[in-house]
Amino acid sequence: MSSIEAVPALKTFANGTPMDIVFDTLYRDGAHRGHPSRPLAILRRRIQQRAQHLREANQDRLRARGKSPAAVKAILQNETVKATIKDVLETTTPSWWGDMRNHSVSPPLLSSFFTVRVGPGSARQGLHRDDQDHHVTHTHGDPKETTKMGIITAITRENGATEVVPGSHVWDDERKPREDEVTYGEMDAGDALLVLGNTYHGAGANQTENDERAVIVSLFCKGMYRAEENQFLVVDRETVKGYPYEVQDLLGWKASAPFCGWYDLSEPSDLIREGAKTMNKDIF
Repeated sequence: MSSIEAVPALKTFANGTPMDIVFDTLYRDGAHRGHPSRPLAILRRRIQQRAQHLREANQDRLRARGKSPAAVKAILQNETVKATIKDVLETTTPSWWGDMRNHSVSPPLLSSFFTVRVGPGSARQGLHRDDQDHHVTHTHGDPKETTKMGIITAITRENGATEVVPGSHVWDDERKPREDEVTYGEMDAGDALLVLGNTYHGAGANQTENDERAVIVSLFCKGMYRAEENQFLVVDRETVKGYPYEVQDLLGWKASAPFCGWYDLSEPSDLIREGAKTMNKDIF
C-alpha cells in the first residue's frame, strides 16, 4: 500500500488552457482534472439545493439529469467538453460507393447523463473501463467513450475520491490494474474530472461518518454505436406493447449487458411489460 503515494497526481488545468496542451496530457495519462466554469458552479448550487430531496428518498442517483437546462448548459454546451469529445470520439471513415470515394463523419453521442450521491459507508467500486458497455477489444489505445464528472461536493480520499490508473488506457485486455497503481481524483466543489473510456478507474470507499459526495456523470460515446434506423421513433410504444417479447428485445427494448441501453437504471422493457417493474431489479 505504501507505493500508492508514489503514483503521480492527475494534471489539473485552469479554464482557458490551450486545448493542444490539454489533449497532450489526456492522451498521455488517460485522464485530467479541470477547474470550474461559471455554468458548472451555478449548476452545482442548484443540485445542492435538491440534495435534501435525494437523501429523503434514500436514492444514490438523481434521474433525468439530461433534461435539466442548467446541466445542458454547464456540460453539453461547455466549449472544453465539446472540443474534447470531438477530438477523442469523432470518427471519419473512407469508403467506396461505386466510383465515388466518400468520407463519412460520425460525431460523438451522449451516452448517459445522471447525478450520483454516495453516503458514508459506501463500498469501494472495482477498477473498470467505461467502454466495457460496447464490448471493446483493447489493442491500440483507441478510446470508444469518454466520461466527464462534474463535482458538486468536495471530493476527498476519505469520502471516496475516484481512483484512476494513469496510463492504463494503452493496456490490452489481459493486463489487470492493481490498487497500488491508482492515484486519487481529489477535487474541490465545482471542479471536473475527465477520464477516457479505456482508462481504468473506480469510485473509492466513503470511509467518513457523515460526509456525502455528489458528482454529475456524463458519458459520451462514438456516434456509430446505435442502430441504423431509429426504431424508437419508427415504432410507437403502444404498437411495441403488442409485439412478442423477442421482437421487443430486437427493437432495443432490452438492455445489453453490462450497462448499455438502460432507462431510469432499469430495463426499458419495464415501461411496456405489465408487472415487469416488480420482477426486475436495478441493473446496477
